[in-house]
Amino acid sequence: MQTAINVDMKASRRKIDDAFLWALLIGLWLLALAWIRPLSDPDEGRYAMVALDMLRNGNWVTPQLNGLPFFHKPPLYYWLAAGGYELFGVHEWVARLPSMLGAWLAAMSLLVLLKRYTRHSTAIAAVLIFLTMPFAYLAAQYANMDMLLAGCMSACTACAFIATIECGPGKFWRAWITAAGAFAGLGFLAKGLIGLVLPGLVWCVWMLWERRWKQLALPLYPPVWFVMLLIAGPWVWLAHKQHPQFLHYFFVTQHFQRYTETGFNNPQPWWFYLAVIALACLPWTLAGIYMLLRQWRARQGLMLESDFPTAQTSLDRYMGVWLLAVVAFFSIPSSKVVGYVLPALPPMAYLIARFWQTAYADDWRMVQLRWTKLTVTTAFAASLCAALAVGLGTQGVPHKARWDRLSMLSVQPEDRIMMLGQLYYGAPFYIHSGQVAWVVDDWQAAKASKSDNWRKELLDAAEFAPNTASQFLLEKQEANHILCSTQHRVWVIGEREAAKDMTPALSNAKPVLELGSRAIWLWTPSQQNC
Repeated sequence: MQTAINVDMKASRRKIDDAFLWALLIGLWLLALAWIRPLSDPDEGRYAMVALDMLRNGNWVTPQLNGLPFFHKPPLYYWLAAGGYELFGVHEWVARLPSMLGAWLAAMSLLVLLKRYTRHSTAIAAVLIFLTMPFAYLAAQYANMDMLLAGCMSACTACAFIATIECGPGKFWRAWITAAGAFAGLGFLAKGLIGLVLPGLVWCVWMLWERRWKQLALPLYPPVWFVMLLIAGPWVWLAHKQHPQFLHYFFVTQHFQRYTETGFNNPQPWWFYLAVIALACLPWTLAGIYMLLRQWRARQGLMLESDFPTAQTSLDRYMGVWLLAVVAFFSIPSSKVVGYVLPALPPMAYLIARFWQTAYADDWRMVQLRWTKLTVTTAFAASLCAALAVGLGTQGVPHKARWDRLSMLSVQPEDRIMMLGQLYYGAPFYIHSGQVAWVVDDWQAAKASKSDNWRKELLDAAEFAPNTASQFLLEKQEANHILCSTQHRVWVIGEREAAKDMTPALSNAKPVLELGSRAIWLWTPSQQNC
């Protein structure tokens, strides 16, 4: 008896050690090259600065874009990035920590799920495939909400599957379904209702396929809703309390209208995400297609029977539904952004691993060949990921987007920033003045336009705080007067033509820095060109 207990304890300790090792290795792989590239506009600059402003002003309820309430997205990314700034300092890789955390959570969720219901080798292969997909790797090093949502959804969907399969007396299904509710709440805070809708869609379609009628009531378990509301509810209530128009703007405008209407940015054809996945997940998409063709020619079944036939079959179906549901859901609206489809990558990695397992399952020589080819392909894919990260970081950034060069300027805390004809999202991240920028444009014309761009972002934000907006959103004719009357130094950023049109006082000034067609001038109160 004592011997059996010791064996169980050693096995448990080994599992914990293995999980810790995988968690560490995955984290190191995702973090390794996250520092090499400056922030990219618009997304990275926008979200990194909103998080930095949140840390500076101490308002953890209302995200602010250039000093104005910004409710396009919920605050989980901002909270994590702001906390990272506090712990590690203001750096590009810190702004990308939430995305890396999302990719880490997706990989670990995949590992935990697959180790329970499929072969150990398949679980390891699926995780390696996911982590070496260039799409997943680069998205993990891109500062926005998409990979964070993918991580929360993966964890929620994995917990829901485990709870369903293990629903029965003496099992821990209650803990798993409650964990699914917790990750659904975090998914809502990551990107809104989609964090609840997508996992629910996947689970419901799979349940109907498998005719698990008795288990359809699992999500009604009260602790699921309690923990979900406990995580997501306070922010919604506090945001509504601070801004009464928040609920309509956040849920109606930014959720339902953005999904159903055609006036938003990035309109793409229905097949857009099929092309994105096929190209951005190379070489694994080619490997998956090759495995399918090999099995078709050999007239093999698509999936190999495993040591866990009932759970394995259910898992295969679940992953297929997961992949198809995500791609189909985001293919319906006309507005399509590349990163939306990231939640489809974990199930896709699993299915490729299963195809690979089936194609080389005839005898031990085929199994050995399978692992040799998998090792070579993984090494190639990992090298491709690293090459793309380094190449994009060193050669792929246009000269006019090298806002990191602004960090060399001698900026004082009281210095102001003025942007001419454009909101340069990433510039304040490197200037470190701590002041809200003046943004100069033809705002009357912008109000009449229906374009979904940076102007609309600021004008939408201005609806929440019109008095504040009047201080920072300047008409063209106001810019020169502001320069001539201010008692502070002003860093002016813009195109040369915009400067001639909006700020004649700078006509004889020489830029202190030039970034392609863009220039940065330093205006001082002592200048007498007014």
